[in-house]
Amino acid sequence: MKGEFQEQINRVAKNMSKEDNILVVSHHDADGITACAIMVDALRKLGKDVEFMAIKQLDSINIGKAENSGRTVVFTDMGSGQLEMLMEHKEKIGNFYVIDHHPPAMEYDNQVNPHFFGYDGGLDVSGAGLAYFVAKALGHEEMAHLAIVGAVGDMQDSDGKLHSLNRIILEDAVKQGTVKVKHDLRLFGRQSRALAQMLMYASDPILPGLVGNEASCVSFIENLGIEPKREDGQWKSYVDLDIEERRKLTSAMYMLLLDNGTPEYIIQGMIGEVFTLLSEERGTELRDAKEFATLLNSCGRQEVSEVGVRVCLGDRDEGWKNAKDALQQYRRRLREGIEFLSSMEKEEMDNLYYFDATGKIDENIIGVIAGMGYGARKFSSKKPVLALAEDKDNKDMLKVSSRANRGLIRRGLHLGEAMNECSSAFGGEGGGHDIAAGARIPKERRDEFLTLVDKMFKKQLSK
Repeated sequence: MKGEFQEQINRVAKNMSKEDNILVVSHHDADGITACAIMVDALRKLGKDVEFMAIKQLDSINIGKAENSGRTVVFTDMGSGQLEMLMEHKEKIGNFYVIDHHPPAMEYDNQVNPHFFGYDGGLDVSGAGLAYFVAKALGHEEMAHLAIVGAVGDMQDSDGKLHSLNRIILEDAVKQGTVKVKHDLRLFGRQSRALAQMLMYASDPILPGLVGNEASCVSFIENLGIEPKREDGQWKSYVDLDIEERRKLTSAMYMLLLDNGTPEYIIQGMIGEVFTLLSEERGTELRDAKEFATLLNSCGRQEVSEVGVRVCLGDRDEGWKNAKDALQQYRRRLREGIEFLSSMEKEEMDNLYYFDATGKIDENIIGVIAGMGYGARKFSSKKPVLALAEDKDNKDMLKVSSRANRGLIRRGLHLGEAMNECSSAFGGEGGGHDIAAGARIPKERRDEFLTLVDKMFKKQLSK
C-alpha cells in the first residue's frame, strides 16, 4: 500500500477513536453489510457505544435516517459520491466519517477513499476492504475474512482472482488461518447445494439447456459417469466429488458453454480462486465466500440487511435462521425473474439494450436479473443492459439498474459515470462502478434519459 494512503487511513482512524457514541450507516448489499460488521466490531472492541443501519442508497430520501441521531455517523461503502449532499445536511447529521471505494465527488478530511491515491475502487479494494484497513489501524484485524467476502460480493474477483489491496487482505486472512484459497470451479452452491441444483440455478454463467431443468441436470451428471448421490442416499454437492470427478464436470461444462457460443472471457471466469472460510461449518453457505456473499445479498434484497450484519458478527442462532429464510425467498424471486427474462421483449438502441420490468420485478433484484441476461443469451455481450423498475419510495420515479461485462469495460465503458451524469441532467440521482451501477429518474423523463445514456455510451466506447 502506498505510504500516503496508509497515513490517511491512520489519521482518520485516530480521529474516529476519539468518538464515543457512533452510528454506522452502510449499503444494503454484501459489501456494505460486511463493511458495516467490520466497523461495528472494531469500534465495539474499543469500548464504543455503536448502533448500525443499512440502506439501499444514500439519497435525499434516506439521508433523513442519519439525521438527528445524536451520534457521530460513519458511512461505509457509501458517501463519497454524495458528499455535496452530506455537507448540505451537516447541521442535522453532525460530525461524520466516510469510508468508501466509489468515485469521490470532492475531498473531505475524514474520508478514506482509494481513488485519491491511484487505486481503482472497482477492482483494487472494496468497501469492506477499506473498513478492514481502518479497523486494522484501530488495532483489530480479526475480520480479514469478512473483507474477502465483501470483495467477492462486489465482484472484484470477476477475472478469477483478487488484486492489489485485496491481495494484502487475503494474505492477512490466510496468515490468520481464517481463509484457504485454491484454484477451482467458482459456481455458487459448491458447498451447500446438490450438484443438480448447483447447475440448475447457475447464473454466472447460466448453463444453456440446464437452467431451471433439474432432470436435465441429473442426466448431465450421470452421463459423465458421476453418481449424483452418496452412499447414504443424500445428494452429493460439488465438494463431495473427488479430483477426477471435478475435472470431468468442469470440462463438460466448458464444452457446453463453448458449443453454445459463450464468450471466452465468461467461460474463463468460471474457473479461478475460491475462498473457503475455515472457521465456518462445512456444507453451509457460510463456508464459501461466494455463497456467504450471496446469503448477505439476499438479506439486502429482502430488506433485512441488519440480519446479515448480525450473522457477520457471529449470530448463529436466530440471525442465522432468519438469514437462511431470506435466502430461500431470494432464490424464489430469482426463479420468477428468470421466467420473466425468458418471456419478455427486450428493446434495443444503438449502444444499449433495455427492458422495462415496472410492476413485474422488484427494484431490489432488477439489477441481478439484468446481469443474468448475458448468460441467458437474451443480450449480446456487445452492449450494456439497462433495466427499469418502479421506485418503491416514490411512484413518480423509476429505478434504473445497469450492467455490463469486462469486454465493454476494457473498451472504455463506465456505467457509474454515465448513470451519475445522465440522471443528474433530469433531476435524478445515480452512480456506481464501471461494471454495475444504478440511478433514480422521473418516470416522465424515461425516454429522454435513455437517449442521453445511449449517446454517452457511444462517446465512452469510441475512446
